[in-house]
Amino acid sequence: MYAVAEVVDEACVAKKGCRLCIMYCPEANTILFNKENQVAEVVEQRCKGCELCVVVCSSAKHNAIRLVHR
Repeated sequence: MYAVAEVVDEACVAKKGCRLCIMYCPEANTILFNKENQVAEVVEQRCKGCELCVVVCSSAKHNAIRLVHR
């Protein structure tokens, strides 16, 4: 079992310009902006479960990312 980040689409405010999770993710091309849905999207195969995106999203009071165990 391992942990990966998951975006809660209803809570994500990327469409309003927030891209903190994308900017702070240390693994390139792991969190992308989905232009069709206007939300951040995690590429699970690349996610290391470091939780940095959860921290920055929570610090901004959006709480749109959580870690889930697969």
